[in-house]
Amino acid sequence: NIEVHTNSEIVGLTGENGVLNCVRWRDHNEHTEGERPVSHVFLFIGADPTTNWLSTCDVTLDDKGFVCTNGKRPLETSHPGVFAIGDIRSGSVKRVAAAVGEGAQVVASLHGFLAEQDAKTKEPA
Repeated sequence: NIEVHTNSEIVGLTGENGVLNCVRWRDHNEHTEGERPVSHVFLFIGADPTTNWLSTCDVTLDDKGFVCTNGKRPLETSHPGVFAIGDIRSGSVKRVAAAVGEGAQVVASLHGFLAEQDAKTKEPA
């Protein structure tokens, strides 16, 4: 009872009174559109990172383009003081709730990084 459409994009949802009854999609490989009566949809996003611009920023990416977080602090990238959370992070579970938790966690790491930077500026030369 499940169909998986890879390389496809949902281009239309129809229904009545807040109830889904039809889905229309575009297949990017076949360059076709399909439509089917459907009452439930599972949508998976975050699988294609758009991180090419980070390659010039000294931030390490994995072979799929996700940001590696193996820095000194939790969720820190290869560039000190730059953190990655959520779908963009290599090894993440790709769930919204996890990203929220990671965001809260990185606040403590960021405070630690900033305190360390502040201490360095106050050190006698």
